[in-house]
Amino acid sequence: MAIDGVSGRTSYIGSSILNIRSQLDDLTQQLASGKISNTYAGQGVNRGLAVGLRAQINNLDAYSDAATNVNTRINVANLSLQGLIDIGTQVQNAANGSSITLGNNGQTSGQVTAQAAFANAIELLNTQSGDRYLFSGRATDTPPTASANDILYGSSDGTKAGLTQLINERKQADLGTDGMGRVVISQPTPTSVGIAEDAAPSPFGLKLSAVTSTASGATVTSTPTSVGLATNPGEGDSFNFSFTLADGTSKTVQLTATNTAPPPAGSFAIGADATATSANLNTALVSAEGATSAQFGAQVSSLSSSSAGVTVTPASASIDLGTTNPSEGDSFKFTFTLPDGTNETIQLTATNTVPPPAGSFAIGADPTATAANLNTALTGSVKTLANTSLVAASAVAASNNFFDDPPMRVDTSSTSLTSATSLVAGTPANTVSWYTGEDGTDPARGTAVAQVDQSITAQYGSRANEPAFRALLQNIAVYAAVTTSAGDPNANGQITALSQRVAQTLSPQPGAQTIQDIQADFAGAQTAIKAATDRQAQVKTMAQTMLDSIEGVNQDEVATKILALQTSLSASYQTTAMLYQINLTKYLPIS
Repeated sequence: MAIDGVSGRTSYIGSSILNIRSQLDDLTQQLASGKISNTYAGQGVNRGLAVGLRAQINNLDAYSDAATNVNTRINVANLSLQGLIDIGTQVQNAANGSSITLGNNGQTSGQVTAQAAFANAIELLNTQSGDRYLFSGRATDTPPTASANDILYGSSDGTKAGLTQLINERKQADLGTDGMGRVVISQPTPTSVGIAEDAAPSPFGLKLSAVTSTASGATVTSTPTSVGLATNPGEGDSFNFSFTLADGTSKTVQLTATNTAPPPAGSFAIGADATATSANLNTALVSAEGATSAQFGAQVSSLSSSSAGVTVTPASASIDLGTTNPSEGDSFKFTFTLPDGTNETIQLTATNTVPPPAGSFAIGADPTATAANLNTALTGSVKTLANTSLVAASAVAASNNFFDDPPMRVDTSSTSLTSATSLVAGTPANTVSWYTGEDGTDPARGTAVAQVDQSITAQYGSRANEPAFRALLQNIAVYAAVTTSAGDPNANGQITALSQRVAQTLSPQPGAQTIQDIQADFAGAQTAIKAATDRQAQVKTMAQTMLDSIEGVNQDEVATKILALQTSLSASYQTTAMLYQINLTKYLPIS
């Protein structure tokens, strides 16, 4: 007869123990991890929903990280923007209240302040967040500007001109050979005084705007810029005029020769000969200028044509006293447009006082003598205006040209600086390019875009050549770059005129972009980011709660199950141990 041991009869007990042990291991792992399973297979029928919820949460986390990065960059950029605003205010206050006393360097204390402010402004525009330049557009690995020293004084090797050189070149071109601001004063007749621009077209010097008189016997004749033709143009020949408007801005007008009658807009009729055609072209040009008999309107700064034999006669005016001397107190006003678009008026008043006070001229024995006195007074006043306000306006215009794209400078290819009549684009080989970042035509904000939600992006890009930055830099730079000499009798007038212009242009200009506008754009981006982030936080909370209900476990319930299984396992071990201690000898009778 065969006798089975305990193990053979009780193998089911071992299996039960192993099962309990397995359950206990699973529950212990759940208690430690807080998850119902380490695999999606162990999550039951909701495993698909869990996959979707986890992907959604990961996306929300990615949006949150992007929002954090963008907010950091915008906050850093805003520090720079506020710094630039403060610098503008500082320089404006210096220009308004600075002493005109010149130091050994030929500058006032306000200009010294502007030099430091300009260097600081350049550093603020070259700000980085991490390894990213914030004001370079898409060229985030490139500094947006050249160094302050290069911008003001040119490259260290002397091959590229900086702002100070362009200011000096423009000053010579605006003053002309005789320092009269490129105007010519003459006496066409013994009783008259004439004044004319020395060349046309030309952007340089003083431009006649208006000449008026209160003397009843005087005759004022004004002639705006005119264009003459040596030969008749052909059908379709074009004339492109660049005008400098009264506010300093530029406008281009194209007039095309036509045989159509009447000529359509933007054209002029081809006449029977060059004389008739010239008259038609002049009429169209005067109409484009908006000139009247005493108002010269826009000034022609350049002219190009596909027709040969084109000549331009500069604007001029004359005052003829006739046969009657002006009376005491009669005045003559000469209004000029300066290169920066500002206007200055010279008023000369007839007087019997000897010697004549400033701003007046002596009434002579007859109109011939009086005309000579008026000529002398006008010559002196124009020269003073040219060497004070014109010098300041010239520097401002040069700064505008330098910060243009490309930078524009006096063209000396065919003539000297004092006789130049046009500007030419500077090249990377001979002129410092102040802006070195990405220069696209699209809006600057779109150069940096971050996805902060499934259908929401935040635009926070910026370029240092935006109008607000450029206006600030070019105004501070011109104030910092101009130097003069205490020995120059016109030094105070030059610095005063420059300070007034800088203080005025540093004030917000109607319709022009301001740094505050850029701040507002950034604030709008941050507002959109915050709204998206707040909404995402709520969505993430709900998604996480639902995911936890699928993947998570109840810690108290698991602990209770573990305790019950431990008790059951302990009892099973004890029972099994007792069973394994049973043997046949314990039941055999003792003989």
